[in-house]
Amino acid sequence: MNLFQRFLKQIIFVYLLAWFIGSLWMMAVFGSGTVQGKLLGINVSQFHDYACFGFAGALGGALYGLRMFHEHYHELTPQWTYWYFMRPVLCFGSAIITIILFASGILLLQVDNSMSARISIAFLTGYGYGKFMEKLKALTTTFFNGTGNGNGNGNGNGNGGDTPKS
Repeated sequence: MNLFQRFLKQIIFVYLLAWFIGSLWMMAVFGSGTVQGKLLGINVSQFHDYACFGFAGALGGALYGLRMFHEHYHELTPQWTYWYFMRPVLCFGSAIITIILFASGILLLQVDNSMSARISIAFLTGYGYGKFMEKLKALTTTFFNGTGNGNGNGNGNGNGGDTPKS
């Protein structure tokens, strides 16, 4: 293992650990209610819950990333490097969207409407990000392509192709 790869592995480990600890810390900060007013032009009190959901998702993503880093330590490639750096960020956003989809009724799951239940779902979304994306893809395929009449593909012309017929 060359010096650059060893240094990169240390950076990845510290990065994932920072997301893990930082997410726990930020959930505690938002949960305590000490952050008030505006932060970067955003009214914190309005988006307090969503920030908690995002950090719960990032926590799950960072935990999964740390687990994969441990299991595949000797298999670091540029693709995996990108994966490690993007995982907590993608999980942060996905967790928020998951809670919004549940709240809207598009995704159905029988859980308590408590904050702890929603944070748990957000965490699981982050931890199981790959499975979540598979379900989201299936949902969008069903939702936009339809399965009822068989003559539409979601492009509005019903011909099954990506471009309109001439």
